[in-house]
Amino acid sequence: MATATLLQPARASTSTTSSFEPLGRTNTFGSHDGTRSLRTSTKRASMTALLVSMSSKDQDMQISDELARAQVILRMLKKKISDQSKKNFVLEKDVRYLDSRIALLIQNRMAQEEQNEVASHLYDTAELQQGSFPNDEKTQRYGNLLFLLQSEPRHIAQLCRLVSMAEIDSLLQTVMFTVYGNQYESREEHLLLTMFQSVLTHQFDTTPEYANLLRQNTPVSRMMTTYTRRGPGQSYLKEVLAKRINSLIENDKRDLEINPLKVYENMVREIEDSGNELPENMPRAVTAEYAAEHVEVQNIIAPRLQTLTQLAEGVLDEIISAVEAAPYGIRWICKSIRNLSRRKYPDAQDSAICTLIGGFFFLRFINPAIVTPKSYMLIEKIPSEKPKRTLTYIAKMLQNLANKPLYAKEPYMAKLQPFIERNKDRCNNFMLDLCEVQDFYESLEMDTYVALSKRDIELNISLNEVYATHELLEKHKTALVRGEDSNLGLLLRELGPAPPQLPRKDNRAIILPLFSRFETSFDDLTQQLDITQEEVLFLEAKNTFVQIIRSLPP
Repeated sequence: MATATLLQPARASTSTTSSFEPLGRTNTFGSHDGTRSLRTSTKRASMTALLVSMSSKDQDMQISDELARAQVILRMLKKKISDQSKKNFVLEKDVRYLDSRIALLIQNRMAQEEQNEVASHLYDTAELQQGSFPNDEKTQRYGNLLFLLQSEPRHIAQLCRLVSMAEIDSLLQTVMFTVYGNQYESREEHLLLTMFQSVLTHQFDTTPEYANLLRQNTPVSRMMTTYTRRGPGQSYLKEVLAKRINSLIENDKRDLEINPLKVYENMVREIEDSGNELPENMPRAVTAEYAAEHVEVQNIIAPRLQTLTQLAEGVLDEIISAVEAAPYGIRWICKSIRNLSRRKYPDAQDSAICTLIGGFFFLRFINPAIVTPKSYMLIEKIPSEKPKRTLTYIAKMLQNLANKPLYAKEPYMAKLQPFIERNKDRCNNFMLDLCEVQDFYESLEMDTYVALSKRDIELNISLNEVYATHELLEKHKTALVRGEDSNLGLLLRELGPAPPQLPRKDNRAIILPLFSRFETSFDDLTQQLDITQEEVLFLEAKNTFVQIIRSLPP
C-alpha cells in the first residue's frame, strides 16, 4: 500500500514494485462531489474504491484483532509526535524572536508597546482555543486554497524562493507542520518532498559557483534545516545519538580541550589558584603560537587527541551502521542533491558530490543535535561546560570529515587530520548509500487519486497561520499567478485582501475541511508536481530494470 511507504521506507536492497497496475495519465475526476468523468474506466474506478475503502476511518471502530488496535494506537502516537514537533518549532521561533527583542531592550532601543509585546510572549504559552471562520463561505474558500497549495507543491516552492529571511520562519511553520503536518502519511510527505525537489532544482540552476551551492544562510537552507526537525528525523536522532551523548556527558570532569592557548591559560590559572608563583619561562599573557610550542601544553593535548578521535569514531560508527534507519525523506533529499549535482556537473567526482550531501546531512541534521542535544530532547539536562566543549569538537570533526577541512581559523584542529584520512572513504561510501532509495512518484499519483475522492481530509490550523499564508500569497501574487485562468489567481480574487494578524489572545485553532473545486486532469499531474513526464518514465524504467537484475540468480 502507498500508505506504508513512510512507515517502512523502501531501500535499494529491498525495494519492490507496486502490486497495483501503474495508473494512466488521461482520466479525470470531478471535484468534491465525487462525480467521475465519462472517460473514467471501470478498472480505475475499482482501484480508487479499493484504496478508499482500505483507508476508511469508519473501520477503526469495528476492529477486533490486536494488530489492528495496535495500528490505531500507533497512528495516535504519530499524531502526538507531529503535534509536538510543531510546538517545538514554534517555541524555537519565539526564542529567536525574544533574543532579538531582548538585545534591543538592553540597548534601550525599544518602545513601551514593544516591551509589552515581548512580555506577552514570555507568559503566553497556553494552548489555542478552538474557533471557526465567521461564515461557511470563508471556510469553503480557504479549504479550496489550502487543498490547492497542498496538492500542487509548485506554488509553495515558488513562494519559498520569493520570501525574505524575516518571513521564512512563519511560512515554514505553516508548510512543514500544518499543510504537510501529518508527518507519517505518505501522500503529504511525498508532496512535501516534491516541493523540495522544485526548490533544490531552482537552487542548482541559479547558483553559478559549485562552491556556493547550499552554503549560504538562505530561505532554502532554513527550509532544509526545518525539515529535519519533523518527527521521523527526531526519532532517528534519538535512536542513533542519545545513548552515546548521555554516556559522554556523565563524565563532566573530563577535560578534552585541545586549543593550545586555552590549555596554557588553564595551566596559568591552576598555578595561581594554588598560591604558587609562575615559573620564569611561563609568562601570563602569550600568543597562540607560543602556547602551541610549549612542551607541557603539547604533552597535555596529545592524549586528548586520542580520546577525541575514539569518541568521534564511536559516534561515526553508530551513524554509519544505522543507514537503513535514516528517515526516507532525509535520504531522498540526499539523493536529489546527488542527482542534481551529476546533472549540472557531469564530470564531478563522487567525493565532491559527497561534500554537498554532507553539508545537508551532517551540517544541518546531525551536528546541531550533537552540539545542542537538550534542544533535540536527547538528554534531560543541559550539559556542563567540559562535555559541551567535547560535543562541539566531535561535531567539528564530523563536519571536517564530510567537507574539505579548512584549518585557517583553528589551526590546532589540523592535529586531528589522521581521523579524517582514516575515515574519509567510508564516510563518503555511507553518504552515497544514503542516496540509494526508491522514488515515490507512482505511489504519489495513486495517493492523489484517492485524495480527490475523499471527503475527510482536514487541516488543524490556526487563524493566524491561514491569514499569514494568504498575506504572503497576495504579496507575491504577480510572480505566483500564471495567466488569467489560474486556479490560484481565481481563489485569491474571490478571497480578497488578507485579514490582519490577530492578537495572540484572539488567535484560534480551527479544523479546516480541504477539498478541490476544480476538475483535475491527470494529464497535468506531473506539471502540478513540477516534475517532467520524461523523468517519471525514466524512473519507472529504471526501477523495472533494477527488479529484473535483482531477480537473476547470483
